[in-house]
Amino acid sequence: MNFKTILFTGFGLVIAVMGIVMIIIINTLSSQTENMHNLVNDRYNKIEKANQIRYEIGTINIEYLENDDIQSVELIYQNINQYIRELDLLLELDQAQTLLTNLEDQYFTFRSRLENLLDNLGSGNNNVHTTLIQATSEEQAQLIFAVEELINFQEGVMRETIEDARISYNNVIRNIIVAMVIGILVALIMGYFVTRNITGRLIKVKNVMKTLTDDNYGYLKVDVISNDEIGEIAKAYNELATTLERQEKIEQEYRVKIEDQNWIKTKIAELSVLTQGVNDLHVAGDRYIRETANSIGASFGVLYLLQNDGENEYLDRTATYAYANQSDSAFAEEKIWLGAGLVGQCAKSKEVILLNSATDEYINITSSFGQIKANNIIILPILVDNEPIGVIELATLTEISSIEREFLLQSTEMIGIIFNRIFRHKQVEELLKESQTLNEELQTQSEELQLQQEELRTMNDELEAQYKSSEMKTKELEEIKENLEQKTKEIVMSSKYKSEFMANMSHELRTPLNSLLILAQMLLENKDQNLNSKQLEYVTTIYSSGTDLLQLINDILDLSKIESGKMEIVEGEIYVDDLFTSLERQFGPIARKKGLIFTYETEDHVPSIIYTDEQRLNQILKNLLSNAVKFTEEGKVHLSLSQKHQDGLDFITFSVIDTGIGIPTSKKLDIFEAFRQADGTTSRKYGGTGLGLSISKELATLLNGDLTVESTEGKGSTFTLYIPLHEMTKQEIVNQDQVAYDSIDSQDHEIAATNDHPGSFNGKKVLVVDDDMRNIFALTSSLEAAGMDVTFSENGKEALAKLQEQNDFDIVLMDIMMPEMDGYEAMKSIRSMEQFADLPIIALTAKAMKDDRQKCIDAGATDYISKPVNLEQLFSIIRVWLSHK
Repeated sequence: MNFKTILFTGFGLVIAVMGIVMIIIINTLSSQTENMHNLVNDRYNKIEKANQIRYEIGTINIEYLENDDIQSVELIYQNINQYIRELDLLLELDQAQTLLTNLEDQYFTFRSRLENLLDNLGSGNNNVHTTLIQATSEEQAQLIFAVEELINFQEGVMRETIEDARISYNNVIRNIIVAMVIGILVALIMGYFVTRNITGRLIKVKNVMKTLTDDNYGYLKVDVISNDEIGEIAKAYNELATTLERQEKIEQEYRVKIEDQNWIKTKIAELSVLTQGVNDLHVAGDRYIRETANSIGASFGVLYLLQNDGENEYLDRTATYAYANQSDSAFAEEKIWLGAGLVGQCAKSKEVILLNSATDEYINITSSFGQIKANNIIILPILVDNEPIGVIELATLTEISSIEREFLLQSTEMIGIIFNRIFRHKQVEELLKESQTLNEELQTQSEELQLQQEELRTMNDELEAQYKSSEMKTKELEEIKENLEQKTKEIVMSSKYKSEFMANMSHELRTPLNSLLILAQMLLENKDQNLNSKQLEYVTTIYSSGTDLLQLINDILDLSKIESGKMEIVEGEIYVDDLFTSLERQFGPIARKKGLIFTYETEDHVPSIIYTDEQRLNQILKNLLSNAVKFTEEGKVHLSLSQKHQDGLDFITFSVIDTGIGIPTSKKLDIFEAFRQADGTTSRKYGGTGLGLSISKELATLLNGDLTVESTEGKGSTFTLYIPLHEMTKQEIVNQDQVAYDSIDSQDHEIAATNDHPGSFNGKKVLVVDDDMRNIFALTSSLEAAGMDVTFSENGKEALAKLQEQNDFDIVLMDIMMPEMDGYEAMKSIRSMEQFADLPIIALTAKAMKDDRQKCIDAGATDYISKPVNLEQLFSIIRVWLSHK
């Protein structure tokens, strides 16, 4: 065989062997590249799931959980359960499965702790609550540690996988070198130049691959200079290097994001710990601004909180950081109005303001060595429910990074909640002090109020007699009434939420008063004669105090009705002599008891009968006379009635003149505002809620009149009420006669019912429907004492079930505000049943607001009575409807 044949044969064999080796190597590299890509994606996916679990756990703020967070916690449970199931399907290694099992155990332990904490959120035991928070926080930390163990394990597996790949590629390179050396030895004589070219390129690829390490593999590539097998090897290697480099970048970016978020959460947690339990705005502000400035490297800072001076809102400087007075400019002003400057504009627009490269006009950072100009200024609003409560301004020497801005945004959101809590805590303290003061005043005035109640009963008898003989309701009144109704509708639309709030407050306050007054009234009757005089005196005090509290509630509701336009005016005749006699009977003894002289007079030309709303006029005069007696230590109280012509109109004027303490000039306008008094300090000598004059002023306006005051401090005061003077028309007289006739007929009916035989209740079956066990106990006790057979239900749905089981009830007492099914829906359902079409249903409600009676009647009630229930009135109504049945 000649040399050429040998060369060609040998070279052909070398080529064939090299081709086979190349194909195997290329396939191996492609397979390893694909496997490596799949392994990296698999490990990255597992790490991402574990990081999601750690993020969800970190979103649970243990120390600030509230009842309305339960739904968000349940959503977190669902997310964590989903991620655990996905990890369980992805993990294959035994050690990873063990770590996942440990994580699941820690998760269920933490979840149990957290659910126990949520169940005890409403309890009043602060020690138990603190212990649960601490235990739950420890479990949360252990759970996060378990997640981080799993993440670290997966990252370690990923590093081992990359290292194995590098070793595999080195082995492949060695195999390639061996194959090339054998080929070179076989074909050295036949193709030195050819083999030198081939080995040269292979050595170049080998040298590049040998430089592959964890630190620099992403920066070296093999130059592809041909499309042969060596070029394919180079392309495969380059693809592998590119893939690894891309994965490394993704992992690095993700790690940076996680570290940034962990930094933010750590700083927020530190801020929360610093301000935890602090109830002073200045202390909380100082700690917040100091920690915030240190966290972002700020060299100057000011914190402003929103205040109100009664007319306008402004920002008040509450705390500073590294603040030094700058005499030549207005840096860090103590008070900034909304919209004024960048700080005021930040609060008004609720947007962040960032200034880069600040001019020399801005703040200079000072220290003991000198001063340096601040380069960057950031101003952030502090919002609660998207409403501003303050602004923080920070100055730095360096540019503020995006992660620092994110931290500042989250910190302002967190501190806003804390400041809002402190605001509300202060409001609660002030209300508590006011409540304590009111209780003391109510206790000291109990005897005076009891005497007034006796006088009121006498006055009510006289007013009732006057009411029967009076003539009212003119055509003009009808027109005024229509206008008032139209205005009332408009006001109702604008004050819907306030009215609903007052209705609910009326219900919540009257519900416990109902049971208290019923039981106190039953004890006062002392039917068993087993209470001694001292015990009866205690019960009398309880009943009197409850009645006084009810009067206070009525005052507040009166003010609310006036403000919402729901106070109705019913005009009629008033006999001046009877009015004065009634007022003298009520206030004369009180004045004489204090050593005062009480007098009244009427000018000769004043008519003996005036036309206005008698109830509202009495309410105004009683408030004015009560204040005059209370604020006068010696001298006299005088009431005069005169007629004046002013601005083309005739007025009747009632003037209450006293020789009391008088009112300072600066306080004359304040005394007509709700809850405001001339002496508003907690150490004031004279008590009171500050509602009387405010209600009187509003009532005077409703009567188309006015209430004015003239006073000299230390000498006395004169309050003058102006009431328009006009006469009744014939139509009003006819309407008044009809009203009087209807009233007499109704009262005769009640008197006849009241005079029924006392045993008329014996054996009668009554169903009491109420969700408050105190009311059920009180009503049941009083009704059973009257001889009735009582059954009770705690809501409308339960009442319907009992009516279907037992259809022989004689009467139903139905509360209105109840869970599951309220009284309105229950009465409608009862009336829809044919067998109960004529069953008497008496609605009981503690709301006592306008239209409540009509709403109850429309829903199916036979009659209506408001809480607190007067037993005599309740028994009278029951007798009436039992007799009808």
